[in-house]
Amino acid sequence: MRSQRPCIALNAVSIVKLDETGKMYVTGVGKSEWPISDDVQDNKTCTEREAILRPCLDFKEGCMSANKAMNVRYTVQILQTKLSRAAKQSLDRKFGALYDKMYRKDVLLLAWQKVKANKGAPGVDDQDFEYIEDHIGVREFLLEIEDELRHQVYRPLPVLRCWIDKPGKPEKRPLGIPVIKDRVIQMACKLIIEPIFELNFLDCSHGFRPKRSAHDAMQAIRKAITYKKQTTVVDADIKGYFDNIRQDILMKQLRKRISDPRVLKLIHGWLKAGVMDDGEYIKSDGLGTPQGGVLSPLLSNIYLHSFDKMFQKSGISGTLVRYADDFVILLNGRGKKVLEKVRQMLNRLSLQLHEGKTRIVKAKDGFDFLGVHFRLCRVRKKNAKLKNSCRLWPADRSIERINQKIRDVIGRRYSLSLEEIIGELNPVIRGWNNYHRRVRSEIKRFLRLNNFVRERIRIFLKRKYSDSTRGVKRVHNNLIVRLGLSQFG
Repeated sequence: MRSQRPCIALNAVSIVKLDETGKMYVTGVGKSEWPISDDVQDNKTCTEREAILRPCLDFKEGCMSANKAMNVRYTVQILQTKLSRAAKQSLDRKFGALYDKMYRKDVLLLAWQKVKANKGAPGVDDQDFEYIEDHIGVREFLLEIEDELRHQVYRPLPVLRCWIDKPGKPEKRPLGIPVIKDRVIQMACKLIIEPIFELNFLDCSHGFRPKRSAHDAMQAIRKAITYKKQTTVVDADIKGYFDNIRQDILMKQLRKRISDPRVLKLIHGWLKAGVMDDGEYIKSDGLGTPQGGVLSPLLSNIYLHSFDKMFQKSGISGTLVRYADDFVILLNGRGKKVLEKVRQMLNRLSLQLHEGKTRIVKAKDGFDFLGVHFRLCRVRKKNAKLKNSCRLWPADRSIERINQKIRDVIGRRYSLSLEEIIGELNPVIRGWNNYHRRVRSEIKRFLRLNNFVRERIRIFLKRKYSDSTRGVKRVHNNLIVRLGLSQFG
C-alpha cells in the first residue's frame, strides 16, 4: 500500500509554479519552494488540495472541462469566504492587498466563464467571444490580461453607448457596452471586492446581491402590509440615477473598505473611461457610471448604501424595500413628512426624485413594483384570522409586454412550421412564467394569457394556410399543447 504523504496547506497567497518537467512547487509558504507530493499529482490523496492546484494546470493547457470548471469555482469560493470572514470580524476594516488577487489564474478563469455566460454584444473593438476563441485563444487572452494587470499597464477602453427602448414607454435609455477584456477584469474585481461590501449592506437592499432576488423584496412588502399594517406606501423613483452618481462620493465610499491604491485607481479608470456614442467620444464629466457594465450594479448598491443607513438612523417607523434604484417605503401614516425627509437624504447624495413617478398611495388602491401589482384585499375565507391581506398579481404593464413579445415572435413568418414557432415561444413563456408563478396570482390571469397565445397561433395558421375554418380545427383539442407549447401558470 502506498504511504500517505502529508500535503502542504495552501492559503490565499500561495503560488503554484510549474517547472520544465511539469513538477509542481508551492511558493509563498515561508521563503522556500516546496515540491508537491507525487500523491497529490497522481490524484491519490489530498483531493481538496489538488482542487486548488488544478486552475494552474488549466491555464497551462488552455482547456476547461466540467470538473476543472467546478474546481475553479471552488478555489475562488475559498478566497471569497476568507475575505468575507475577515470583513465580518470588523465592519470598518480596510483591505490593502487585493490587487494581486485579481490576476490570479483561477479568478480570471472564473471571470471569463461568468462574462461568457452573460453573452452580450462586442464593445468598441468589435471583438466578440467567437473571435477571441477562434483567433486569439482563451489561454492567450487571459495570459495577456494577467500580464497587463501584473505590470500595471492595463488601460480601459471607452464604453460603447447604445440606446434601447424602455418597456411600455416611448423614451429610450442609454446602455453602456464595455469591451470583453474590460468586462472580464471588472468581473474579476467584483469577485474580490463584493464579499467585503456585502457584509455592510442592509437587509432592505435586494437588487443584484448574492442569494437575494426580486421575490425576496416582494415578500418583504407583502409581510409589511399584511402583518405590520403599514398601508401607506411611498412609491419612489430616482431621476436618472446611473447618470447622476457623483464619482467623487462613490470613490470616498469605496475608500471606507479598500485602501489598496491599485484597485481604487482601476475602478476610477473605469469611471473616467468615457463613452463612444455614434462614433463620437464623450469624456466623463465626473457624473454617472455606465449602465450595463459588470461592476455597475455593485457600485450602485455601494452608493445607495449611504441612503439605507440614513433611513435606518432617521427614526422613521417604516419599512424600506429597495431594489437597485427603485424603492418603496411602507408606513402607518405621515407619508408626506417621510417623503420630504427622503428628498433631503437623497439631496446629500446629489440625487433627486422623479416627481412624475413618485407618489403616495394607499395599499387598498394598489401599486406596481418590480412588474407586480400589490393590493390590500379583504380575505373571503370564513373565520379567517386576518380580515385583510396583501395580494399580488402580474402588473398590467408586465402583461402588455409579454403579449407584445408573443406577437413579435409569431409575427408574419409564414415560412416557419408550427413546431418551429412553438420552439421559439417556449423560452419566452417559461422566462415570464418562472418569474411570476411564484407570485401566487389568480389562475384566471394565467388562463387569459394561455387563451391569448392560442388565439395568436390560430390567426397565424389561418393566414398561413388560408384556412376556411379560420384555423379553429388546427388548434382544437389542445393540439398546440400536445406539440409541446409551454403554458402559463
